[in-house]
Amino acid sequence: MNFFLALLIKHAIVDLAVQAHLKDIDKNRYISNAHIHYAHHGISTVIIALFFVDPMLAIGCAIFDYTMHWHIDFAKHRVNNYFNIKSRSIAWWWTNAVDSALHVLTYYAIVQIGG
Repeated sequence: MNFFLALLIKHAIVDLAVQAHLKDIDKNRYISNAHIHYAHHGISTVIIALFFVDPMLAIGCAIFDYTMHWHIDFAKHRVNNYFNIKSRSIAWWWTNAVDSALHVLTYYAIVQIGG
């Protein structure tokens, strides 16, 4: 399995399956309990990265993923709230599409830097 594919699979698992177990996560505040979710991304990224890059670079990949995930999710929630975007509306699907694309670009950047 290559590094990029492993990160994409990790993202699906952490963003959907693992996050489903978290309750009352507040992604609308910059500093909040949502960092539990962002930490799950960082920790799982370092574990995966250790199979592909040296340990120091793996830590850097994890910090980058954590930071990007935090800012992407925060921005999406702030946009949805600012424009009063309702769940499952056309605009909501668009903000989720942009969110997904930005996460994929994050993993692409990690692989380009680390690979």
